[in-house]
Amino acid sequence: MRVLLVSANREHLPDPIFPLGLAYIAAAVTKAGHEIDVADLCFGRNPLDELRTQVTRYQPDVIGLSLRNVDNAAYPLTVDYLKLHREVVDVLHAVSNAPVVLGGSGFSILPQAYMQELDGDWGIAGEGERAFVELLYALKQGLDPSAIVGVVPPIVSSATENKTTSSLPILPQRPKNWSKDGSEYLHPLRTAFDYARYIRRGGTGNIQTKRGCVFKCSYCTYPLLEGNRFRARDAVDVVDEIEKLQTDYGEHPIFFVDSILNFPRGHVEAICEEILQRKLKLRWSCYATPIKLDQHQADLMAAAGCEGIELGTDAVDDEQLARLGKSFDAEIAKRANRYCMNAGLKVCQTIIFGGPGETEKSVRTTCKALRKMKPTAVVAMTGVRLYPGTPLTTSLIEEGKVAENEIGLLPTFYIDPAVVDFLPGFLQQQAYETGNWVLPGLVEPIQPASQRFLRKLGVAGPLWRLFHKPWMQWFYRSNFKKPNTSWGVPNASKKVI
Repeated sequence: MRVLLVSANREHLPDPIFPLGLAYIAAAVTKAGHEIDVADLCFGRNPLDELRTQVTRYQPDVIGLSLRNVDNAAYPLTVDYLKLHREVVDVLHAVSNAPVVLGGSGFSILPQAYMQELDGDWGIAGEGERAFVELLYALKQGLDPSAIVGVVPPIVSSATENKTTSSLPILPQRPKNWSKDGSEYLHPLRTAFDYARYIRRGGTGNIQTKRGCVFKCSYCTYPLLEGNRFRARDAVDVVDEIEKLQTDYGEHPIFFVDSILNFPRGHVEAICEEILQRKLKLRWSCYATPIKLDQHQADLMAAAGCEGIELGTDAVDDEQLARLGKSFDAEIAKRANRYCMNAGLKVCQTIIFGGPGETEKSVRTTCKALRKMKPTAVVAMTGVRLYPGTPLTTSLIEEGKVAENEIGLLPTFYIDPAVVDFLPGFLQQQAYETGNWVLPGLVEPIQPASQRFLRKLGVAGPLWRLFHKPWMQWFYRSNFKKPNTSWGVPNASKKVI
């Protein structure tokens, strides 16, 4: 079959992100014997016109459309991608009769809502390397794919002609050996995309070493998307892929996209030891958890080429950490930060303010601790995005603070009433005084022109690493000379609880 794979993501901030998930799908579909073409909408001046031309020329039998994100999860500067996704589907339906199969991480969070809203023909919830290939086989044979695990059926019309989808939960496929096809390893088919352009414009490549997450952070969708158990690749296979990327595309930084790279114990250590054994000169960064992060682990990561770690700390207040479902306390968070700094790693602390139970005292405690910890950068989110199925959303529904039908494609955020009037001005004051705080929900992190300029100068890797430079702190501090003391007026494109 002729299969067109479309990456709908057009977001360039903070950087264009290579569609790694769709590249895995491309590899699986090609290995199954199908012909593919790829339409990547991230670049190009008129991506929809180019898509229309490509579909008309290629005449696909099936179209796979990957939706990476629902929105940017920032409040109040929320960017909702639904309109952009709808434009893409409208173009596909206008120029082709081929069935449109929706998928991707954004789709998988709200599969039935997206099927309803975008009028999809089929959908794949969760991992698609096997489910999508099985769906293609069924369509080719004229069979009904509805029984395939992970497949979301199309919209059906009831007797009253109201469009509905099944309300039954969709069970995704989560194979233990997701990175293998039989006895062979399955690597993303990057050659089907302009990977080199992503390196130039985004500053890094990307690698996935495992899927799943055992932790129970109250707001997080990773366990819903990937399961609550780790399914890790072999370290030799991971480093084989990295080494090939450096050979094929030249030396460039790598970002590990795992929810956390440094857990369970032994996983990142095996990867680092393999890198060191091969004497590879790499530059890489990752997400990490403070849990089990000790001086030995930090030193080993630094020796293997790690330049920066984004620690998902969320708070440095014991009571607030417990309310957010974190598995560590403030002292562990402080120690992990210190170990990384001692190893020469740059550290970005990601913090969430305004969750249930947040108080002025807990906010001040976290901010005071961060001042003492002196990380390279702090990314502070204001409010918590509510997604269906997370422990936080479930508890808010049970407490009657939000109705179940309010949680969906419309971006909905929770901010505790105790700090709703306090947060905007106070956090902007922190950002002004420190010079290394990013508040994505309150101030644009970086202008697109500035981002492109830095990349053209050859600045590679995550841009937050620049906050160790005084000129960057001086430049960014100017955004907060006159802090806003209010959230602004929320519009109909988002909701705050």
